[in-house]
Amino acid sequence: MNTKEKLRALRQAMQQANIDAYLVPSTDPHMSEYVAPRWQGRSWLSGFTGSAGTLIVTHNWAGLWTDSRYFIQAERELEDSGIELMKLRVAHTPEYKNWLIDNLKPGQSLGYAGNCLSISAARDIDGKMAKNGIHTDATQDLLEDVWPDRPKSPQNPIYPQPDQYVDRSATEKIDQLRVWMEKKGLDYYLVGALDHQAWLLNVRGSDIDYNPLVVAYLGVPLKGNLEWFVGPGRLPAQWANALDLNAYPYKAAAGRLIELQSQGIQIGLDPSTTNLAIYEAAGGPAARELSSPVPGWKSIKNAEATAHIRNAMARDGLALLRLRRWLDTEAAKGKSEYEVVRQLTAYRSALPNYIGDSFGAIVGWKGNGAIVHYDPPQSASASIDGRGMLLVDSGGQYLDGTTDITRTFCLGEPTETEKRHFTLVLQGMIDLTLARFPAGTSGVQLDTLARQHLWRESLNFGHGTGHGVGYFLNVHEGPASISSNPRAKSGQHPLQAGMIFSNEPGYYLEGQYGIRCENLVQVVATSPGWLAFDTLTIFPFERKLIALDMLSHQQLQWLNDYHQQVWEAMKGLVEGDERSWLEAACQPVHTKTEQLI
Repeated sequence: MNTKEKLRALRQAMQQANIDAYLVPSTDPHMSEYVAPRWQGRSWLSGFTGSAGTLIVTHNWAGLWTDSRYFIQAERELEDSGIELMKLRVAHTPEYKNWLIDNLKPGQSLGYAGNCLSISAARDIDGKMAKNGIHTDATQDLLEDVWPDRPKSPQNPIYPQPDQYVDRSATEKIDQLRVWMEKKGLDYYLVGALDHQAWLLNVRGSDIDYNPLVVAYLGVPLKGNLEWFVGPGRLPAQWANALDLNAYPYKAAAGRLIELQSQGIQIGLDPSTTNLAIYEAAGGPAARELSSPVPGWKSIKNAEATAHIRNAMARDGLALLRLRRWLDTEAAKGKSEYEVVRQLTAYRSALPNYIGDSFGAIVGWKGNGAIVHYDPPQSASASIDGRGMLLVDSGGQYLDGTTDITRTFCLGEPTETEKRHFTLVLQGMIDLTLARFPAGTSGVQLDTLARQHLWRESLNFGHGTGHGVGYFLNVHEGPASISSNPRAKSGQHPLQAGMIFSNEPGYYLEGQYGIRCENLVQVVATSPGWLAFDTLTIFPFERKLIALDMLSHQQLQWLNDYHQQVWEAMKGLVEGDERSWLEAACQPVHTKTEQLI
């Protein structure tokens, strides 16, 4: 079936269900960013493969809303699909809820699958539609009717974290949650978010690409055995017994909540990570809606986790080193962007503790680098030949850490304009790294540091500057972020010692090139009441792209100090030609003025 045929089938199902508009989100029943194939309905229907987007289908129109990271990609993938691209946060483009209000008449209806929208999101949609006389129906999983070969729920192997890499015991984490529950007056708390469950139980899996997670619900009673709705036969019995954990079928979670609610058990749910169908099974308004404390706890990495992450970062730098050297010898042979992705994964997979990539690598040659979340296709991927810039944003999942690094490489000699743009981006990354800030500072307050040099030349980038990063968990995690969007709740959350963020300003010139410089940094305490960033990522920057005379003395000192840090962390991992390459890449640099002194 092509996209038009799929939309035609959906519209027939809408007509049979008396639905005038249908909403297809990008999430799963656990509000995950990356979802298992079963819940990739928006991608299946529309052909748009970006990780964020909302599809609205009526009987005579279809539109896909996504943000600036995906504009170029969406235009390509939606071409001739019958689906209009609706650019979020662009003047004159209404949010999809406002579009529905403007285009549906009182008495008409909006349908969606209630198991794939959070309590908060569903309540917001239902409330706005109701004010305008539009009915909503959350029972309509129409994809079940029109997707003939829809995948089943995943049932992949589950494994406990190795003891040597555990930050804190699962018993300690569960006890911490139960203390919180008792203070809140809860008898039972349902943990729906998959990364929350993985962190609490010190368990990992492979149900979702890139994130080492298990599709399940975790029920935590104030007293008694844990209840994990994960499917029979998936758990090592010895491990489950040690945790006092009972396993149940995944689909049994709703029935268990109905049973508990009928017994007068006070159930707690997180409204942002629990879906509407589960909320209704828990008694709807009878359940207590309480934001989970787990994101805040797991975002703060202790000394043990940080030490492991540093080791993972150094090994990960070795994969990038081998890729950069491979590019110098192989790119001239016309290798494609897709082949670069495969080669980088091959280098990572040869490293100790590697489990998989932490997201689909972004490898963009020349103009494709300006597509912020570009996913090189296996066929029709650009050939890397001649002179130009290559943006490589990638990461790995290791038993001892999660990595995310972006480097912009240049094959051949860069132009002066390319060097200037690259250096403006690098200056922003350095200045954010050098920030000192009082406790209580939020990411939205720091974001300007990464943009100021671009802004001076009337340049900017559309994505956030920094996202939280997990410890062998999701490469994107809350509760805090570094963002220029004042409406983003995560951007308002105070940064705390132990949190790890990406620091990744960029600049994108459509049709010509993309530039991004990204390191992972950890918030550290410097003195009572004051915080700073400590860099974790280990890999040098492309020296020939740096316009050294643009750097301040402080920026230049940071760059030389960082490259010395890279050398010290990696020199024991390399020998021969690789060691010589690394030593040359980490040599101190000087401005023309300094060279004359």
